[in-house]
Amino acid sequence: MSKELPKHMTKGGPGDHTFKTSLLGGKVDTTAWFAEDHMFDPNTYDYIDNLLDEGTIAKKAKDQEIFFCDIPFTQVYMEIDGNYQACCFAKSSKKHNVLNTSLVDWMHGKELNKVRSEMLDPNSKFKQVKKTCQRCIADEKRYGRSRRTACMKIHSNAPDYWKKVVQMVKMMEASGEYNMMDGGRILEIQLKVYGSECNLDCYMCVHANSTIRQKVADEGVWNDRIFLKYSKIAKEKLRWVTKDKNEIYNDEDVEIDKDGVIYIQLDKGNLKNDGVAKKVEVTNTESMVEQTVALAPYIRSIKIIGGEPLIMKKHYELLDRLIEIDEAKNIMIKYQTNLTETKAGKHNIFKYIPEFKLVSMVASVDGVGKTIEYMRRRCSWDKIVDNAKLCDEYDNVDVDFNGLVSFLSVMRFYEVIDWCLANPFIDQINWAMLETPPHLRVNNLPEKIKKDLIPKYEGWPDIQDALRMPPEKNLDMLEVFDYLLKADEYYKGTKWEMNLFDVFPELEEYYIPKENRPASNTPYKRNLYGTDYR
Repeated sequence: MSKELPKHMTKGGPGDHTFKTSLLGGKVDTTAWFAEDHMFDPNTYDYIDNLLDEGTIAKKAKDQEIFFCDIPFTQVYMEIDGNYQACCFAKSSKKHNVLNTSLVDWMHGKELNKVRSEMLDPNSKFKQVKKTCQRCIADEKRYGRSRRTACMKIHSNAPDYWKKVVQMVKMMEASGEYNMMDGGRILEIQLKVYGSECNLDCYMCVHANSTIRQKVADEGVWNDRIFLKYSKIAKEKLRWVTKDKNEIYNDEDVEIDKDGVIYIQLDKGNLKNDGVAKKVEVTNTESMVEQTVALAPYIRSIKIIGGEPLIMKKHYELLDRLIEIDEAKNIMIKYQTNLTETKAGKHNIFKYIPEFKLVSMVASVDGVGKTIEYMRRRCSWDKIVDNAKLCDEYDNVDVDFNGLVSFLSVMRFYEVIDWCLANPFIDQINWAMLETPPHLRVNNLPEKIKKDLIPKYEGWPDIQDALRMPPEKNLDMLEVFDYLLKADEYYKGTKWEMNLFDVFPELEEYYIPKENRPASNTPYKRNLYGTDYR
């Protein structure tokens, strides 16, 4: 494998090597933050006067005098369960969700404002940041890379964007209040409100994110040790997350009482002693599409996430509305997609692409050929490549690969990196470490396999650090084998039939058939972990 990628391939995060300790104890390399020469050349449009002067937000962030991230200032994010979060890696809000809070109210609320204030204060104790940003704090300690550092690496080198970040920060510091409209066209909207329809069965995917995963689980491909018990309560939660939440006040489970108050029944599988399902009042009664459209003059980009967004028909209503009000030409659309399909009924993404300023196709790719076809069952590698090339024919489209480094993918992920080097139409590559469920993390592989893989990732210390970590306590690798082999059995006789040990033969020597294993009271049979899987 190549030790170094071209500069354009590392702009999304990979390639960090020169680490210093952050205010929250992480390993952070800020060398590539604010590093583009044109930002310092007064003869260019991208020039930013006094960019790294003492006291500027850029200087303080680069020198790690503050624990700064631009995302809480510019991004509106809602998870598939309807809860708001500061970003896709942040901890869910316990109070604010699609039922009770509008997009604007969430962005202007106390919870996010506390995060922002702490990020601007070099003397902060980071009480709220430590709650909200747990994942990035942990990733920086473990791997030297996080969602925060990847975003700062990208956004600090985007002059137009960064100027607006500075403007928002200055307005907040001057007034003591945050206003999401202060930065002009800078917002990114990421709402997982269109349900979780998906056409693939990715072995590591949270079941809430895929209707196919849920179908396969219903038909027996499940492991209680890995995913927790598949109970009535779990199934009821999945029923909730798969709902289209764009107009949740019109849902089939909504009731309106005699006073006109709107309620929705939740957790039907978790009945109280009186047998009555939990009812929650719905006060957010404007569709998420219309709330987004109202913010269109301030929107820089919209990211559509699934499920598989390209087959989710409802999201095309938003695209149509943006075209209708003549704002599409000013907005970038981003897709986190498996890139296996480009049509949904009458809708064809290639008809929409020319209407928007830019379109970013971020393909979920963490293997090549049979590797990805096994891990992301029902996909076709050839079809992904063909669709990526079709997208690249448009001048306003970037195609990126974004993979998940997991128990299986890490054994071949270097092939993805080399494939991108050989196919330069891929604009950039990025990756994240799988966190949930813990069984499927990189560090749970056999020690010999991990040791053999480390040299293959020379130059990528985050992956090497993950491979050096000890396995999780009280987790048994055989449970992973059992789960994967059950999936193999499920797909036997179909066009997706494959076998774990044909694709990853290095694992076979570590598999022990159930009949040859120790008695059930041995340590590996203990209950696994205390984290909440969702």
